Amino acid sequence: MSSTVHLVTVGLVLLVSLRPVGRSSVAQSPDVTKPPPILHSAGPFGAVRLSQLPKIDGRQWIAAEATPTFADGVVPLRTKAFSLTTKDCGDRGDFTRCQLLFRRGRAAAVRIDVDYSGWVFVTPDARYIIHEPLYVLDVHDWKQYALFEALRIPNYTSIEGISRDGKRLSISRRDCAMDCRNVRREYYELTLP
Repeated sequence: MSSTVHLVTVGLVLLVSLRPVGRSSVAQSPDVTKPPPILHSAGPFGAVRLSQLPKIDGRQWIAAEATPTFADGVVPLRTKAFSLTTKDCGDRGDFTRCQLLFRRGRAAAVRIDVDYSGWVFVTPDARYIIHEPLYVLDVHDWKQYALFEALRIPNYTSIEGISRDGKRLSISRRDCAMDCRNVRREYYELTLP
């Protein structure tokens, strides 16, 4: 064996032996057959308090299509990448809420809400699923952020609009669920990564 071939062989053996143990060279997809882990941090999300909602004019801001979850069934979505369904709906607290289930392809459906949800919103790019009180599920990374807790935006929240670029949500909240009179609203702009 020539000395050049021997050096190349030794170099390859060294490279293989220096590779970190337990790491795959190919990124692994998250296991969407198990509920996503709940992170009690804001992660890459941010929020600022507003004095009023931005004008939902169809140009810079578009009305959000949050879907109330008040009956068992399929949640209508624009994406075919996954499906959402609701089940076990009933009066929970102030109004009807349901369990929220996520399903990708032929995998079994997995529950993604911690308790029960009264509404759900999927961003137009289908990257984020936002549901009551203000959880955000990153579908790609399969992590769920408890933003209501981390950003101190308590229930009762509503998604009002989404910016044209899909990077910001306008949110309103108040201290009661429905039939609220003379209850002050608070407004926030939630920034998506």
